[in-house]
Amino acid sequence: MEKIRLKRNEDKRIREGHLWVFSNEIDELIEAKGEGEVVEVHDSRGGFLAKGYYNRHSLIAIRVLTYEKDEKIDGDFFFKRIEQALKYRHRIYPQLSSYRVVYSEGDFLPGLIIDRYEKNLVLQILTLGMEKFEAEIIKACEKLFLPARIVLRNDTSFRELESLVQGVKIVKGDIESPALIEEFGLKFFVDLKEGQKTGFFFDQKENRLMGAIYAKGRKVLDCFCYTGAWGIASTKNGAKGVLGIDSSEKSLELAQKNAKLNEVEKLCTFVKGDSFDVLRGLVQKNEKFDMVILDPPAFVKSKSKLVEGMKGYKEINLQALKLLDKGGILISCSCSHNFSKDLFMEMLKSAAKDAHKTLRLIEFRTQAKDHPILLSMPETEYLKCAILEVV
Repeated sequence: MEKIRLKRNEDKRIREGHLWVFSNEIDELIEAKGEGEVVEVHDSRGGFLAKGYYNRHSLIAIRVLTYEKDEKIDGDFFFKRIEQALKYRHRIYPQLSSYRVVYSEGDFLPGLIIDRYEKNLVLQILTLGMEKFEAEIIKACEKLFLPARIVLRNDTSFRELESLVQGVKIVKGDIESPALIEEFGLKFFVDLKEGQKTGFFFDQKENRLMGAIYAKGRKVLDCFCYTGAWGIASTKNGAKGVLGIDSSEKSLELAQKNAKLNEVEKLCTFVKGDSFDVLRGLVQKNEKFDMVILDPPAFVKSKSKLVEGMKGYKEINLQALKLLDKGGILISCSCSHNFSKDLFMEMLKSAAKDAHKTLRLIEFRTQAKDHPILLSMPETEYLKCAILEVV
């Protein structure tokens, strides 16, 4: 197995449990080695640190798979890692059968996402090194889950960073019909083939549950509503009514079906539109709501987009606050990796100041437990969810 030697003093993060080696930390580059192959990582003195897969064309040159020198990276390795991840989900969600099974680095399988929708599996392979083991990963999933359907949703832009093509591949079964899942007593149809991410936002499951607590008796505006999960959770907890806004007609059709599935269709209205424009229009009409939910897509997709993205976040929060009077609730979220919690809170303070509102933070939340956060790797934490009251 090929060995890579790190520069002096560049081994600290790896020893502390971080899973990435950056290209500028490597002392000796491998030119002849096949891209995506597993290599040994050594410190500047030649001491073994870890094994991981290598891609010299990526800023993250090596992603660590194991710290054990004698551990083989083969089909058995992937079976055991996925099995360990599944056992963790059984412990944290004994009542659920739909959740994220593998969260990339959070489950020590960098570059791999596996989502379980009852008897259906959706996989995303984000990196060249992980793609080398596609067959072993699928075989392990077959053994562990006995799935009716398997879909490879390799249609994410993250693959471009690894010079990989995008596409959707049906590995097993027919996915023309949506999957049906249940989450904390709510039921949802999920589009496995074309839905956002892998079809559903599992990372918000506990935030939706907690946010709904504050919805009782309130008139709710749900922006970027996608297939209606936030709004439906609110109505099931006693919201007077929900107006859901999304730019995708197909998503809204599924949202309407989900509302009917949960017997709250009379309380939910879903409208197609750009949430920025709709928010401004509602403000101009002097409309008021008792709760506004903002769960937008990532506005900051890279560090170079930080300033532009922050403007977008501030704008929607500013307009949302104008729709709320004292006692109103704002649930504001960001799934942008490159938008830190501190910057997110500064943005909220700035929006509140410009809206002439005072906000009280009821609670600050992050991603669901099936998206585990490694303390040794801050990059595994990305979701920010603030529940605030206008006072």
